[in-house]
Amino acid sequence: MHAVLRTASRVALASTAVLLLTAGSCVDTDIGAPCQIQKDRFDPRLPGCADAEPDQADTRPECFHPNIADFEDKGEEKDFISFGAAECDNLTCVRSRGEPLPETEAAPNGFCSGECINDDDCASDLGDFTCRSLVFDDEFLHYLQDTLSPEEYERYLGRIQNAKFCTRR
Repeated sequence: MHAVLRTASRVALASTAVLLLTAGSCVDTDIGAPCQIQKDRFDPRLPGCADAEPDQADTRPECFHPNIADFEDKGEEKDFISFGAAECDNLTCVRSRGEPLPETEAAPNGFCSGECINDDDCASDLGDFTCRSLVFDDEFLHYLQDTLSPEEYERYLGRIQNAKFCTRR
């Protein structure tokens, strides 16, 4: 009788382990969710920002993102990437080249992204995304890793280990 209980206990334990392992393998992603590209300087032309000060990035983040004129000036064939976007799981907000202009200054001007190795890493229910290099290529990134001190690399590039990010097709 004890053998039957031990076998039943093992089966129950194994079933629970399999359930936990398979449940943990499904990863929800926010790739494609709307976000705001950030910039270092504040823009008093943004709605509600006329009284903002340059040192208020932490308390008034809505005053520190590009305006529509910034996107018009840079042209439609330029990618934008912003690190530290609190609304994104990976803290990375991207605006792919060719994106239409936001409808208003307050509208999100980018989408959440993340580092990737291949297109499978960019699967999302929120659109069709591909994995490609933004800003610079892997060779230049490795050059920076080799030439900058760890502190400098962290200050300028944070936790970036790869030059590829999810972008709209």
